[in-house]
Amino acid sequence: MFRPLRFCGVLLVGVASCVSPGERARCVKDLEAARRSNVELQRVVAEREATVAALHRRIQYLQGFGPDRPADLFSPHKIEIVSRSGGSDFDGVPGDDGVTVYVRLRDADGDIVKAPGRITVQLLDNTELDAPKVLGIYRFDDVDRLRQAWYGRFGTQHYTLPCPFPAGSKPPERVDAKVEFVDYLTGRTLTAGEELAIALSGRDG
Repeated sequence: MFRPLRFCGVLLVGVASCVSPGERARCVKDLEAARRSNVELQRVVAEREATVAALHRRIQYLQGFGPDRPADLFSPHKIEIVSRSGGSDFDGVPGDDGVTVYVRLRDADGDIVKAPGRITVQLLDNTELDAPKVLGIYRFDDVDRLRQAWYGRFGTQHYTLPCPFPAGSKPPERVDAKVEFVDYLTGRTLTAGEELAIALSGRDG
């Protein structure tokens, strides 16, 4: 265990060995700074211990439920790629230079849910079936970014995931999108796949 007070003891010995008033004043100043640092470290440690204790209580609470615990009942059980997913123009040049994948999550009752988790999109070029090529892997695991990606208006609810192709890559006519969602609450992993069309106008030369 880290013990900040040991440093204070070293400074006390240093104060006693100071010979000039200037050196003594500097040592006293350093000792006061170390004392304040020690108080701050103790506060940080106490806050972290309180956070860990709260997480342990939450885990024990969830473990107390049976197989139909609320975390399972209302958590995502299925992931879908919405049909409007497809090629997108991100740079303003005619033709698509990436795709936008729209994703929905559904609970055990089939209702759409908004849940925190890690979403990974993998784009594959299957033009050569014997040698599929990975065009890009896109991870959406920041909670704030996922919150901004959520769209829940005008009768539709989904995550909007922009996936531009790497610079300089040549887009194929179609790409396979593989989506994986890992639920932060239950640890459950959900997957889905869809072939998406790409508009090549202005880019196929």
